[in-house]
Amino acid sequence: MSHCLSLSAVSGRVFICTLLCASGQFQEVPDVVSRFHTLVVTSNYLQQGAQEAQGEIERARGRLAHYVEEKSDVVLQLNNQLGQLQNRLEQGHNMCIAWESCWAHIQNTAAKKTLLLGTIKMATLNLFQSISGQGRESVESVAVDDTVRQLELIEQNIRDLSDIWDEVSRRDSKPLRALDTVTDSQRVQPD
Repeated sequence: MSHCLSLSAVSGRVFICTLLCASGQFQEVPDVVSRFHTLVVTSNYLQQGAQEAQGEIERARGRLAHYVEEKSDVVLQLNNQLGQLQNRLEQGHNMCIAWESCWAHIQNTAAKKTLLLGTIKMATLNLFQSISGQGRESVESVAVDDTVRQLELIEQNIRDLSDIWDEVSRRDSKPLRALDTVTDSQRVQPD
């Protein structure tokens, strides 16, 4: 083994001498050794820096993964909220359509009722003008738009006419009954 060491020491010296001759940069063996130690220290320093940088990269990746996970949770929550708000918007839209339909129905019904009311008022006014020509109450004493008063006067007129009709019917029916009784007594009975 000592022979190996001496051989390796010899070959190391030969290598160093060959290096010195070939490079021309180094004059003495201690310069080469000093340069070698400087390179070893620099290499160690760079390896330590690379390891620290790799550690920092791993920590940054961990922080990034944690940040991405947090933000994914936030995005998921916001998407859930968005879905809920879209559902509420759809329900509100449907409710709006239902109320608009109801409102249209109310307006349609109101228009029909207004038309019916106008027809009733016109018929009442026409009937009132027909009976007012009979001398009861003049058209001028009742306003055109006072349908209630017109109906009251029409009702009174109908009652009066009914009373007259009843009276006439009673008078007309009495002579006929007397005539009926006379004809019954005057009938000739067959033998």
